[in-house]
Amino acid sequence: MQNYSRTKVETNQKTGQTTIDGKEVGMRLWIGHVHMDFIEEKDIIIRASSEEDFKNRIHEMHENMARQKGFEPGYLAVDFAMPKEEFDVKG
Repeated sequence: MQNYSRTKVETNQKTGQTTIDGKEVGMRLWIGHVHMDFIEEKDIIIRASSEEDFKNRIHEMHENMARQKGFEPGYLAVDFAMPKEEFDVKG
């Protein structure tokens, strides 16, 4: 005669945690505090009166975009800034 042991399988409706005979099995909820940085590169065309004005406006735009998404503004680098007409001639 074979011995079949019965196991009690339960799933908590609130947490989704499964237990077998009172022992947690499978995936559990984990918590951790993390910092995530994302890099986005793109060419931006805006109206500005000078390179300094361009950089100031980009900095403000960067802060606004971060705030709208619920982020803290991070690192910002401007590789180059020039009037679009000059860029179009060089490109």
